[in-house]
Parts: sequence; structure tokens; C-alpha cells
Amino acid sequence: MLKEVVKISNQHGIHARPAGVLAKACAQYQSRIEMIYDGKVIKGRSIMSILGAGIKGKGSLEIICSGSDEQEAMARLKVLFAEGFGFE
Repeated sequence: MLKEVVKISNQHGIHARPAGVLAKACAQYQSRIEMIYDGKVIKGRSIMSILGAGIKGKGSLEIICSGSDEQEAMARLKVLFAEGFGFE
């Protein structure tokens, strides 16, 4: 199991388009991917879970990856968060 705290670089937080990119990226891995934001556990593959968390910009959240490809998944997610999911 890997845990990392990442900064949310998107100024407006994770709205519909970044949430779709994030859920799609999580779905590419066999590992279980969850995030914790403001005390809420978010399922990485669920766009509704991501949107429902109300993730605001310029904050941070914790990513938890657990499974056979956890290192690859964590590396990809860290890049996505650092690059603002290709938006902004």
C-alpha cells in the first residue's frame, strides 16, 4: 500500500472534466485507488464520488493505492495532479 499527499494545482478544483480524466486514469490500473479529502473517502474509479467530494483548488488530498500495480498508478496520479489534469 502506498500513500502520498498531493497538492491540487487546479485553481477551480476538480470539476467535471478533471474528474473524468482522473476516474479514467484510475480505471486503467488493477490496484484499488482511493483518495481522502476533507475527511471523505473517494473512490478513484467513480466520477460521482470524485465530484461529490467537492474538491477545491489549491488544497491537498491523500492518495492511497493498493495492489499489484500500485507504484505505476501512484506515479501516474502524481503527474496528473502536478499538471492540473491538462486543464487551466
